[in-house]
Amino acid sequence: MFTDVSHYAIDTSEYINRRNMLSAKVGANTAVILFAGHAPVASLDESYPFLANRTFYYFCGIEQEDSVLILTKEGEKDLFTPHLYIYPREPEKEKWTGKRLSTEEASQISGIRDVRVLEQLKSDIDDIISRGMIIAWDESDNSHARAHLEQELAKTDRFDSATDISGSVTLLRVIKSPAEVDAIRTAIRVTEECLEVLEQNLRPGMRECEATAILEGEMIKRGSLFQSFSTIAAGGENTLCLHYPTPKALIPDGAMLQIDTGARAGGYCSDISRAYAVNGKRDPRQQALFELICECKKTALSAIHPGATIESVNIETRKTAAAGLRELGVISKSEPDALAVCKNYYWHNTLHHMGLDVHDVCDREMVFVPGMVFAVEPGIYIPEWGFGFRVEDDVYLGEDGAQYLSHPQV
Repeated sequence: MFTDVSHYAIDTSEYINRRNMLSAKVGANTAVILFAGHAPVASLDESYPFLANRTFYYFCGIEQEDSVLILTKEGEKDLFTPHLYIYPREPEKEKWTGKRLSTEEASQISGIRDVRVLEQLKSDIDDIISRGMIIAWDESDNSHARAHLEQELAKTDRFDSATDISGSVTLLRVIKSPAEVDAIRTAIRVTEECLEVLEQNLRPGMRECEATAILEGEMIKRGSLFQSFSTIAAGGENTLCLHYPTPKALIPDGAMLQIDTGARAGGYCSDISRAYAVNGKRDPRQQALFELICECKKTALSAIHPGATIESVNIETRKTAAAGLRELGVISKSEPDALAVCKNYYWHNTLHHMGLDVHDVCDREMVFVPGMVFAVEPGIYIPEWGFGFRVEDDVYLGEDGAQYLSHPQV
């Protein structure tokens, strides 16, 4: 199997529709200003790989540094007038940094007719302020560009009227359109193909970093140049570190390997965790823990329905974990409050929203509604046994409950 996502893209109509939906949540005489951001410096003459601010990207699909989106709503208009600002084409600079988008290409991707060069941005923002328009932005954006705008606005009498739209954006982003679900499903397919290759190459004595290299190399071959997050590959006792950052160790015969990884497609994430016996066969304790975690996942899937919350799913899943740990003798059968003790072994939430970010924007108290996508990751970690792991799959919430988008490990 080989799924190539090199040119996978969301249709332009999606971005137009999203801007229209946001316009319904914003009052008249408002200018929403969103920034793509800039890659942080990695060393004296190099930056980290660039990924545009996900809210900016959500409304225009442009993945180019320092770009800016302004959505203005004036007079009696119901819909925004969008303006996109990008760097101009400069052949001499492109010899070093690669080809920039032309205004025509940026317009084709975003569905925005009015594409301007960044040199015009300052005068346009000054004009917006002088006309008394309300400035709206995403306060979760910690870019230097947004901070600079805030500083400049503070010099005027318009600062107190500035509006944060992050809450409105969250309400849009947590509900996935069919096109978004298809993108996530495609990213999952890439991830599962790469996991199959890894599983075929597992052997005692391999290094954790070799497992990482196999997975990410296979993703890059399929066009997923940016993973959803840095792959976690932890063997043996290292599985007791949730976000294990230094995959250098040899994985001994008889150990478990925790993999947590995800490819992207069209900017959308997948998030899958697998627990492999590196020699291909789980010992009795490993098998018992794997079966208990799978039972927890079944409980979680049943608990994910319209009207549920993150906390309600956590409670139900931890009940299953506590009962199972009692049966395994990890929690004493004489312990009066197994659920409280279970927290010593069940360290993290059972699920999280997923989309353009692997831990996608959300209101943690929000009740679930159809259209949400979650990564479901029950995990149990037993220091007394010297290992633990999680098994994670991605699910879509429909009218009748949660449905797997990925194929569960067995």
